[in-house]
Amino acid sequence: MTKLRILTSWVEISEKAYAHNLNFFKSRLSPDTEFSVVVKSNAYGHGFLEIASLAIKYGADSFCVHSLDEAICLRKSGYNQEILIMGPVLLDRLPEVLENRFRLVLYNLEAIDKLKKLTDKNGRTVKLHLKLETGTYRQGIEEKSLPVFLKKLNQNPRLQLDGVYTHFANIEDTTNHEYAFRQLDLFTRMAKIVKNEGFADVKLHAACSAAVLLFPETHFDMVRLGISQYGLWPSRETFVSYKIKHSANGIDVLQPVLSWKARIGQIKPVPPSQNIGYGGTYQTTRESRLAILPIGYADGYDRGLSNQSYVLINGQRAPMRGRVCMNLIMVDITDIPEVNLEDEVILLGKSGNSRISADQLANLCGTINYEFVTRIGPSIPRIITE
Repeated sequence: MTKLRILTSWVEISEKAYAHNLNFFKSRLSPDTEFSVVVKSNAYGHGFLEIASLAIKYGADSFCVHSLDEAICLRKSGYNQEILIMGPVLLDRLPEVLENRFRLVLYNLEAIDKLKKLTDKNGRTVKLHLKLETGTYRQGIEEKSLPVFLKKLNQNPRLQLDGVYTHFANIEDTTNHEYAFRQLDLFTRMAKIVKNEGFADVKLHAACSAAVLLFPETHFDMVRLGISQYGLWPSRETFVSYKIKHSANGIDVLQPVLSWKARIGQIKPVPPSQNIGYGGTYQTTRESRLAILPIGYADGYDRGLSNQSYVLINGQRAPMRGRVCMNLIMVDITDIPEVNLEDEVILLGKSGNSRISADQLANLCGTINYEFVTRIGPSIPRIITE
């Protein structure tokens, strides 16, 4: 931990909590189901390579990423597992997909034509995963267009159809899963068309975190575990649905992996009736002491937390005073004894019997836990702890 003494702000990643979460999810899967973890967007803010190392250590079979560059970073870092690129790859960069043996999402006929030319020229094969449109209306192939894609794939044996998948639009934010099951029915029907057209061994996958938690029938041949590997519930509704299914077992199922910390940069006495920060949005009502922390909205500490949130110091709450600045925030330590320069402060995580959760901070600034943790600045060091 000596490295922490030279950092003004850092993120700690609990190996113990991450291992707990992966072991829990593995226990819910059939041994034949591929366990893929989604590490896009800096592993939802938790640290791309740090999480990748833990994922493989604790039983993940493969990775899902958004971009070609994320996939290349994993390969260059020594990860030889299967990597599915789920976001768009420009046609001119498709040679890099072949060179690095990535799985590639497919939903454009132009990509098939380009890949045919490339594979005919270099004799390589490429693994493709058809994204099926079942009701989310982002990327995907509608049922009426599916025969054209399958015909082209059948004509090009070097274009290997490795997987067929979809994504649920409304499985997290509701306790009524009727729409999700309509999607599931359509996916099952489209997958049957694929298999009947000569792709009997294709791998089916549809399950995100909420689906893995709630509906074993969505697991198929592979799951894509996202937010919940990090110990965060996809939504309050998912938690409620899980608790209904499993009685009292819902509380400690997932363990948050991430803590965000900083050190006090200055301690400042402030007289009564003084305005704090830009716009003077807070005025002191008594002799006060402020701690100035080297964190702001440039680091992902949302400006919507101005005058709303608090941090933990010595297990006690220190409320935000004034607006969140680009690189600084001010907190009130008047009622907390024995606070010193460069003491550790908890922005997100646990101190003593108190905890600040990603859900709390997200609620305060009108967003979701996904966004809050993903936006924690990538330049802030991620440190794996026990």
